[in-house]
Amino acid sequence: MSRKFEEVTVTHLSNGEKVSLGIHTIKGSKPGPTLGISAAIHGDEIIGSEIIRRIYESINDEELSGTLLLLPVANPLAFEALSRNTPLDMNNLNRLFPGNENGWVSEQLAKSIVVNFLDQVDFYIDLHAGGAVPIVDYVYIQNAEEMSRAFDFPLLYRPADVYEGTTATYTTEKGIPSVTVEIGGGPNFREHIDRGIKGIINCLKYLKMIPGDTVISSKQTVLSEIQIIRPKQGGMLVPEYSFDHVGKKIEGKQVLANIYNPKTFELLETIETPFEQNIVVLMRGLVGKVNAGDYGYMLGNLETAER
Repeated sequence: MSRKFEEVTVTHLSNGEKVSLGIHTIKGSKPGPTLGISAAIHGDEIIGSEIIRRIYESINDEELSGTLLLLPVANPLAFEALSRNTPLDMNNLNRLFPGNENGWVSEQLAKSIVVNFLDQVDFYIDLHAGGAVPIVDYVYIQNAEEMSRAFDFPLLYRPADVYEGTTATYTTEKGIPSVTVEIGGGPNFREHIDRGIKGIINCLKYLKMIPGDTVISSKQTVLSEIQIIRPKQGGMLVPEYSFDHVGKKIEGKQVLANIYNPKTFELLETIETPFEQNIVVLMRGLVGKVNAGDYGYMLGNLETAER
């Protein structure tokens, strides 16, 4: 059979229920590399799971050269809670790779992902999102710039420093060409799902795993500087810009949002753009509650960007 689903048991909850990873394998009719695609390592970033499901449904096994390994829910415990961190130990799974089979439950998950998934791939794509509220839109350049560009996103990011303990840190250290994608989140708009699917299809063409030419239709900007803005005050966040400003330019010092005390109506904080030439990478576009330290906004500096 060209398709297989395997449920890998990692551990058990105290009530006896299994904690497991579901891995889909699609084996093409022709030889080729193995591409791994994962999503929901952060459990509040669920859009990637839907993107993977639609890729699974759209792939023609007879036209596929090589193998697809699909891990749509990398952290099932965090997914259930719609939480960035694993509820049982409150660890960030994507800072714990390569994991530890004798460690926290998050470390056990990481180790199982390494053994049963990451160690089996020749190329790797990891799908992330803005979370349960914000929306984001960019692709990291790590150790596979052409593959990152093949996602055909208008914004890319070449970080000066990398996060330790991520899936992509592990795979890049092993010499596996890797791409981390940040797409959508919040309302999980259909347009972001479609763009994620289109990007993966374009990457499959780039890898010669399916027929067709890679198409780069977007004018691409490579950022080297992104500032993360976390609110210092909790309260009701009232944004000045809607979600359609993701990927748009904002000139000069502008107000992004105000945070009010919902009980007293006191203005607690005003969030402003950090650069003279800003581009919106991640944002909150709806009125809603926010806690101190939450992801609020990410702004790129266009003055230091590669065009």
